[in-house]
Amino acid sequence: MNRLWGLHWPRERLLALAPRLGADVPFFVGGRHAFVEGIGERLTPIELPAAWFAVLKPPAAIETRSIFTSPLLRRDTEAVILSGFLADMARARAQLLDGDFGRNDLQPPAEAACSEVTEAVRRLQQSFGNARMTGSGSAVFARAGTGARPIAAMPSDLPAGWVGRMCRSLEQHPLVGWAAD
Repeated sequence: MNRLWGLHWPRERLLALAPRLGADVPFFVGGRHAFVEGIGERLTPIELPAAWFAVLKPPAAIETRSIFTSPLLRRDTEAVILSGFLADMARARAQLLDGDFGRNDLQPPAEAACSEVTEAVRRLQQSFGNARMTGSGSAVFARAGTGARPIAAMPSDLPAGWVGRMCRSLEQHPLVGWAAD
């Protein structure tokens, strides 16, 4: 909208507005890899190598509200502390790329509400050894390596209506230059 409306607002001004639009918005305004804290408003840039991701989307839709009101949602997860993450950046990068870092607390309620999420996790786990749900579902992703090619192919025997894609990470968002620094 900044460019479309000819506002020419600098990134700093856009970042101040971004959290009011949604928790994911500051990350995209930042435009580069970042460790995100709070409700998305605190960004710390990090360097990550290019990586492959397998993304699998069953046709089911899950109402976000039902996930956040589920009694299965953990609300006592210990926060990841940036200083601990950055203290050993080499180990942190390896954990990120190997799938050992973090988890999605929204996944257990989503799996309870939608068996297709469980099935998508199982399929990617079999092929890639790591899988978790994106956001509040129902899409699931797995890290698929950092080389010139993914470590395995996307499962080809997907049920009708399912969509599977191999994706490559970007160093920066394609529209990063649409805001002045």
